[in-house]
Amino acid sequence: MNDKRLLVALGALTAALAACSSEIDTPDGPMAQPTPPPGGTMNPPPGGTANPPPGGTANPPPGGTANPPPGGTANPPPGGTTPPPTTTPPPNTGTCTPGIPATTQIPRLKNRQYDAVIRDLLGVTAMSDGKAPSSGLYSDYEGPMNTDAWRLYQDVGGKIAAQVMKDPAAKAKFISCDPAMAGCMKQTITDFGRKAFRRPLTEAEVQRFEKLGTELAKATPAPTAEQIAQTTLEAFLVSPSFLQITELTAEVEGSAIKLSPFEVAARLSFLLWGSVPDDELNAAANGGMLTTREQILAQAQRMIAIREKTGPAVAAFHRSYVAMDDVAGHWWKPQHDTAKFPLYSPAVQEAMPKEMDLFFEEVAFNNGTFKDIFTSNVGFVNKDTAPIYGLDPAGYTNEMTKVTLDPEQRPGFLTRIGFLSSFSRFDGTSPILRGAFITINMIGLNPGPPSPEALQTPPPTGTFTTQRAFFEALTSQASCKGCHEPFVNPPGFALENYDAIGKWQTVDPLGGAINATAVVSFSATNKQTVTSPKQMMDEIGKGEMARRIYAEKWVAFAYGRAPNDNDACVVNDLNTRLGGENYTVLQLLGDLTQAESFRLRVKGS
Repeated sequence: MNDKRLLVALGALTAALAACSSEIDTPDGPMAQPTPPPGGTMNPPPGGTANPPPGGTANPPPGGTANPPPGGTANPPPGGTTPPPTTTPPPNTGTCTPGIPATTQIPRLKNRQYDAVIRDLLGVTAMSDGKAPSSGLYSDYEGPMNTDAWRLYQDVGGKIAAQVMKDPAAKAKFISCDPAMAGCMKQTITDFGRKAFRRPLTEAEVQRFEKLGTELAKATPAPTAEQIAQTTLEAFLVSPSFLQITELTAEVEGSAIKLSPFEVAARLSFLLWGSVPDDELNAAANGGMLTTREQILAQAQRMIAIREKTGPAVAAFHRSYVAMDDVAGHWWKPQHDTAKFPLYSPAVQEAMPKEMDLFFEEVAFNNGTFKDIFTSNVGFVNKDTAPIYGLDPAGYTNEMTKVTLDPEQRPGFLTRIGFLSSFSRFDGTSPILRGAFITINMIGLNPGPPSPEALQTPPPTGTFTTQRAFFEALTSQASCKGCHEPFVNPPGFALENYDAIGKWQTVDPLGGAINATAVVSFSATNKQTVTSPKQMMDEIGKGEMARRIYAEKWVAFAYGRAPNDNDACVVNDLNTRLGGENYTVLQLLGDLTQAESFRLRVKGS
């Protein structure tokens, strides 16, 4: 049979099946596949454009462009625009309105979730080009599906299906019988569909998938049973019930709608693992054992203990918490002058995000608390980054290795080279960038955007023996001083012992001795003189507003919605718990499943 003709036929039938199965019979009525708005543009991310850091931007490297994040980027969101920068707004002040906030019923899988689901369902971690499956999709974006994004889902789904059918191990995860045997495909549709859709298929859905094979078999010449099985898998991978996490049951509890056990299982697995439920969680859902808070917590605690599955989700949250993946932010962007910083290289830049992910995961899975994020001296290095930390590179390989760093010099993630290098200039440090990030995003004080006059401030004249002295002169003018002196500069000055790539220094490149003493505002009423990075990190880790930001971001990340007065009740509770001496990050993760809004939903207006 002509392969091209078969592929065309398969594609047409797959698209027809996807359109057919986009109407899922539910008590709420049919779920129509999203359509693009007129003109094909997407809704902007909630919140609009954030303010730039006070003091403007750091000096760009020569040529005005910075390196892209290691590994490049996926296809841009539809519409061709770059999302606005993400900065932390002042957190909700604690106003708690009891109730269940409205939540979308049909969020799409994020790309990291798509990759994890394909891995767990089919054992596929990379395509034939060595890249992750989602590398062929649009980057994550808010808003309805459009034609081009839909085309990419079909293209990638087809490639995955073809790859699976050629790999015996991957194929066995999809189909365990001879597709030519009577009843094999129906059993495969039922069993695989239960996992892929995170719920049992309706009889009508099973029949539609079976009909695909029946219609294909009428082609001349007829396709093989293997080809029909491949098309069935492709149809699953482009179905809205696979690409979206649907919550459409309508059982009422009070003024809200109670999620089904299958929907609770999906919430658990995507929160804790970023992927589909495992067999044990599916069995609990099948048996109706996910209806009480106690049952949900028991499963959550079991799942959290599986580090290889929960670890990536913990790392993903912390990337969101500090805006590491913000394409308009500073993380991973700057290049550095290798004449001044010979230890810097593309290999170092590639290792930095890996170190940060490993740091956050390691802290969490060693009974780490919120404070430990700012104070832990655990580190991860390879032969390229070891010398930046003062370690002998001969003792390391290309792989990241766990090490114990100097607790005075390396407390917490803000003293790791990933942060320090990202928030520096091409040829020197930037107390402004470092300080603004810490003040706004970590401490929770937002002095507001710089005035237009401040953005036009000319460089100061004179001779300076430290970069700190230069920046003090730069920001001493009236249009700058009100924000920079009390809020922005001090945390950056406290980190001047780290050069532009994060190496410890006691003498400034300009020749003077480093002065890291600063009066840091840890709240509107708490100013303290710090003389070392460790002293500053200790104080940040004790900050009530810093804890609240962390709790609020966990709630927003876990529940998939912007901060609101209903969720503020959960934030208040977690904030109080975080203030306890031994309350761990993983305990917080389990407690996120105990809110009423985790097992209930309400329809939006």
